[in-house]
Amino acid sequence: MITDVPHCALLLPNPENALRAHEGQSFLFRVLREYQRFGITNVMLLTTGEAADFLASLQEQLPLRGVLKTYALSSFTVEAMRQLNPLLPETFFLARGDCLCDGAVFPLLPLMNGHLETLLTIVDTHDTAAVTLLNRQMLESLPSTEPLTDLFREHGQKISVDAPVLTPDTLPLSSYPLHRPAVFLDRDGVLNYDHGYIGTQERFDWITGTFAALRRIASSGRHIFIVTNQSGVARGYYSEEDVKSLMDWAIATIRSEGATVDDWRYCPFHPTATLEPYRQNSEWRKPAPGMIQDLLTKWDVRPTDCFLIGDQKTDLQAAEAAGMAAYQVTPEKTLLDWTMELLP
Repeated sequence: MITDVPHCALLLPNPENALRAHEGQSFLFRVLREYQRFGITNVMLLTTGEAADFLASLQEQLPLRGVLKTYALSSFTVEAMRQLNPLLPETFFLARGDCLCDGAVFPLLPLMNGHLETLLTIVDTHDTAAVTLLNRQMLESLPSTEPLTDLFREHGQKISVDAPVLTPDTLPLSSYPLHRPAVFLDRDGVLNYDHGYIGTQERFDWITGTFAALRRIASSGRHIFIVTNQSGVARGYYSEEDVKSLMDWAIATIRSEGATVDDWRYCPFHPTATLEPYRQNSEWRKPAPGMIQDLLTKWDVRPTDCFLIGDQKTDLQAAEAAGMAAYQVTPEKTLLDWTMELLP
């Protein structure tokens, strides 16, 4: 299981290309947002000269929950990057900020905490490199004068994916979706068995086929969002911190299985709550669509491009109120069954 926050060293040899805007967003914005989908929340932007100061001034405008820092290298070589070794985690991603491959991180996520014997690089069908997984020991063993951009092509093992590697030049002309579709999922009864008011890992049992279903959704290029009513908080069975801790663990487990969860929302309120601070009719509590609408707005997703899979009528009603299709999980038809039907 992934236990550490994934780190990424993002090379920007041509920052002017990465900052080129298309439909109001820079290419670097898209790159960072894509990596954030996989839990990569510690990013080092590596460039040279005056570009480092310029990038540093833009950090507040870039979409990243976590740590984003800019460093100036003397050159784009292995030797120059070794100077940052004290700042690097043991295992990290190395990528370019002016290249993007949809879903490229998926095959590498389960390997984050494993024993790496060689660099692992994702390439598309044209052998164009997207992202490399390596560790500090490998960096020390490479030739000092080796260009960092050559590490993707010249060293280690390549893993091929179907999606193309895109650049600022190809993005406007490509089929890459500017508004990625999404699948919204309820949690209890869809991802895990609903034993009632689940607030701990010990009571969280994955339904058979869940990880395969999530991998299928992720491989289709769709966002994965979780929206879950958690009235156990309002009833005093567990706290909001328990909900967040459990979800952190669940999402890390999903990523260790080669899928991801882009974002999630929960509603701790209930109109007859035991705890007075949580006693209210909330627009976030399904069947109201508040959680769904908040995610649609934040991620710039069209409801007509989405659908929801839940196990309760309130899930389906919330989806309908938000303007999207919905499908109900039953003991006879699981999440995996639905994904095989809807995403052939």
